[in-house]
Amino acid sequence: KKRRNQVVAFIDNMFAKEEKDGVSQNKEIDLKLQVSVVTLDLDDNSIKQAVGPNGNDSELPKDGIEALTDWKPHLIYVEGGNTFWLHHCMNKGDIDWSSLISDACCVPSASERRPALYVGKSAGAIVAGKYVETATWKGWDDPSVVPSLENYDDWKEMPGLDIAGGDSIFPHMSDDWLDLVEKKRSTLPPNESGGQLHCLQEWEACCIEGSKKDIFVSQE
Repeated sequence: KKRRNQVVAFIDNMFAKEEKDGVSQNKEIDLKLQVSVVTLDLDDNSIKQAVGPNGNDSELPKDGIEALTDWKPHLIYVEGGNTFWLHHCMNKGDIDWSSLISDACCVPSASERRPALYVGKSAGAIVAGKYVETATWKGWDDPSVVPSLENYDDWKEMPGLDIAGGDSIFPHMSDDWLDLVEKKRSTLPPNESGGQLHCLQEWEACCIEGSKKDIFVSQE
């Protein structure tokens, strides 16, 4: 919840009215952003830590499926952790969370529905890519937490959400991993969309712009 609160605070600050010397710099609109936020429990489809604007919970979703569909979220934030366990949680059970998340973020250009912005950190970034195989390269995450997929070789060519234009993500890049990446990048299976590998350093972000699926790297 601490990380979630930081994201909400960032959004609040981003949209807040700028002031200089006590005078508003936005003369056209005095925007008071009302943020509603929920945390999804992928185990039981429940909603945790739901917070509505001004304490009003009446318009909050009742469960995870509604949160990703009828609620039409503006932003879906996926935290880091064990990439293999995160992937497992998205794909186990009777609810196809991977498809629900993908459908919420990727809509046909002719659709009147507004797509959600997907923000993934670390493991959350990896699972957004074409393949989650990049999580095996450093050996940081333990695959044995997932039954029947307990070895790194079991994750070769394992598909991710594939909402990054056919590209795959390798986060926490540094000079220490240059030789490893050079050796491993050729092991990723080719795909018809001509996907690339994006190696992101700690201060970098990989952004995709709508249906164009253009990739930008920022060092903000």
